[in-house]
Amino acid sequence: MDGACSRLIPIGAERMHARIWDADGPTVMIAHGVTGTSADHTPLARSLHARGFRVIAPDAPGCGRSDPSPDPETGYGLGAMAVTVRGFLDAVADGPVHWVGASKGGALGIRIAGETPERIAGLVLYDVGTTLPDAVRSVLGERLGGPPRFANMGAFRDHVGRFFERAGASLAPDRLDEIAIGWSRRLDDGGVGYHYDPALSNQFRNNPEDFALWPWWDRVACPALIMRGERSNVLSEAELAEMAARNPRATAHTVAGAVHVDMLDSAEMQATIMDFIAAHAGHGEGVAA
Repeated sequence: MDGACSRLIPIGAERMHARIWDADGPTVMIAHGVTGTSADHTPLARSLHARGFRVIAPDAPGCGRSDPSPDPETGYGLGAMAVTVRGFLDAVADGPVHWVGASKGGALGIRIAGETPERIAGLVLYDVGTTLPDAVRSVLGERLGGPPRFANMGAFRDHVGRFFERAGASLAPDRLDEIAIGWSRRLDDGGVGYHYDPALSNQFRNNPEDFALWPWWDRVACPALIMRGERSNVLSEAELAEMAARNPRATAHTVAGAVHVDMLDSAEMQATIMDFIAAHAGHGEGVAA
């Protein structure tokens, strides 16, 4: 057991599923990427919890065990999701949170921190900027709308493993099991498919403002750590430098050899994230005795 409990948090008529590691320290919110789940960054959550932080890792709307958006056309845009997630934070956090966001989870953090700075005490972004290359946006809009189906869990697990291999990432067998379980759902015909709502693809066609985040980034007032994978195809070196230059409280950090699709599992990445949060939470080397 890793000390986490699962909760279904009501947000209006919908519910968001979250895994919560309770502790007396500051609260850290971990926000996964566009088709991820709360299982994506479990090792990081455990490490943060071991240092005394309270950790919240939700399934975003339309992902995992959370309900889909009631507005499939525009409800997966950052503006609508920010409203939902602020309601979620009202229910699970007593004050501002330290936000760790990968990819879309980071973009959502920029939007929330820019709109409501009192909600975010610190911002850690992994491989996300204020824009998205047109080629990446086009591919995601096409692929996410028609997820493949598989005969069984073994075939699905193999598919997920090949996805990480093509992306240039590697996972240990037990970690691949964990991700495959988190990303899967049983279909009515007995097969296996992805867990997410295919309408997530609509964001890439219907919400162009989500890929022009400079107005929100320029309003971010909290300390921010921007981590870029050295082999990223999403966040360029030039944009990383400009983000740091435009925000005096931002620190840029390049992770050697890393790609965009990364679960933040490495000891180096976890240490970088935890040390940044601990320093800005006022706890120096950590919060645990």
